[in-house]
Amino acid sequence: MRIFNTIIIIINTLLFLIAGAIGICLFFCPNIVGQIGGEIKKFVESSYIAVKITILVFSLFLILVALMTIIGNIEKRRIERNVMLESPMGDIMVSLSAIEDFSKIVKNQVAGVKDIKGKVYSKKNGLKVIAKVTLYSDRAVSDVTQEVQEAIIKYIQYTLGIAAEIKPTVIVSKVVYKEEKGEENE
Repeated sequence: MRIFNTIIIIINTLLFLIAGAIGICLFFCPNIVGQIGGEIKKFVESSYIAVKITILVFSLFLILVALMTIIGNIEKRRIERNVMLESPMGDIMVSLSAIEDFSKIVKNQVAGVKDIKGKVYSKKNGLKVIAKVTLYSDRAVSDVTQEVQEAIIKYIQYTLGIAAEIKPTVIVSKVVYKEEKGEENE
């Protein structure tokens, strides 16, 4: 869905930029339009100055919307990948990829976890943590997932030094049979 949204934003931005550029060209030099826009050229040349100014203002508005869309998306992506912490000496920005290292710690702390992949998102109301795990079948899934959630909360709160409530989402992608070490050698 994210790729689809990005494509739609790019198409809309290009359309706004093109429409705005055509409007500005019509205002400043109507002869540049050529044969394709002959009727438009006649309309613009015979129009009163108020119509021409309206076309100019609307064209500038379209270009402004396109530019603000681009700036807003760049700013949003930049903000989403960092967490801002305040300290007495100044602000501290922590990369979300640094926080996502919880997967290495949790994998070693919780018995029954074969693999874990984590993703952290910064939202207005706090952090959103998603962990996709592969578990061994030697323990109850509910027990292991609860321990994973507790370990994630403990790690993130300790690492960031915050007491904010974090509710990690744990997605069990697979449960695999854990072979005994004696069976592997035979």
